[in-house]
Formats: sequence, structure tokens, C-alpha cells
Amino acid sequence: MNKAEREECLKSLLQFKGALDSDDIKVKETIKRILLDNKLIIYALNNKELEEEEADPEDYFGVNILPYYMISPVQHNVQNYLCYEVRYDMAQSYQYSKSHNSLNPTVKTLSIVFTILCHHRNIVDEETGIARHDLLAALVQDQFNWSSEFGSKIMLVSDVPSVVDNNYACRTLSFEQTTDNNVVKTIDEVPRLINKINDFRKLTHG
Repeated sequence: MNKAEREECLKSLLQFKGALDSDDIKVKETIKRILLDNKLIIYALNNKELEEEEADPEDYFGVNILPYYMISPVQHNVQNYLCYEVRYDMAQSYQYSKSHNSLNPTVKTLSIVFTILCHHRNIVDEETGIARHDLLAALVQDQFNWSSEFGSKIMLVSDVPSVVDNNYACRTLSFEQTTDNNVVKTIDEVPRLINKINDFRKLTHG
């Protein structure tokens, strides 16, 4: 692959950051923006090195704020992490809808899972006296619970503490909402609505 081809590929891949078709990328980009705009969350992450540098919130992304649940097993500095993942459950698409007397393939359940990991050597926020993983969980709940950032309102359905090995205290928050089931398809760079109900009926009834 030559340089021109690589640049063309990169241009195409960057379009996925705002792609209507990829709900996963679209939702993760929204979460990233919300977290980086929240000064209280940035403060509670307590990255002393970035604080001393008076770093921008964007510098916390990929260091303390991660769009995946995976951290390096080798830690040179004590860090606290706010990880997030997105998943979808299509089961609701196939539940019988009495109001429409048919299955409804146009909806699905969006789940956003935040995993907060705080190192035992930095587990209590010195200024407030609150356990750091509880403090971050409260800030995430305050920011997202019953918000409409992803269209319809999203709500907290699970908030579970745990311990990861001998180093990290963990808290996992799960949020859910019912959302559109990929009803947009981009064709020749033009987003178009797909009639999934008619397509589903053709598929199931011939």
C-alpha cells in the first residue's frame, strides 16, 4: 500500500467517528465528549502528573479514561481508571408487540457499562474522605442517569462493587435504554432510513 492509498484509507476510516450507521462508535464518541467535559470527574481521577502539567482534559483520554475495559498489568505509576463499553441486545426486537400485532425489529436495548478501577494506594480522596471508586461512580451516575444524551432517557440498572486482584477496588455501573435498531443505512455517503418492518415481514412471511 503506497502513501496515497494509506491517506485515502485513513480519510475513509475517520468518517466512522461520526457515522450514523455505527451506533457503537457514535455512542462511544458521545461518552468520551461528556466525560472529558466533566471537570469533577477529571479531578476525581487524581492523576497527579497531569495535574502538575496543567494538562487539558483530552490528555486524560487513553490514560485514565479508556473506551475499553483493559489495563496494562505493569503499572509504573499509581493510576485510577474509568473504562466504558457499549453493547446491544436484539432480543427486544423479537418480542411480540400487541399494539402492532407483530414483531418489532426497529428497536433494541442499548447497554453502557462503566468500570471504575481505583488503586488501593489512592483509594480515598483526601479532600472529601470518600472512597474514590464510590466518588467516581456517583459522578458518573449524576451525569448519565435519566439523561437524554443518547436520544431517549437512559437509566441506571446495576451498580456493583468488587475487587480486582490485590491492587484495585472496582465499581461497575450499567445503564440501559431502548433505542433504534440500526434503521439508518448510508448509501453513497447519503444516510437513508430503512423500512425494517416491511423487510422483516418479507423475510419471515415470504
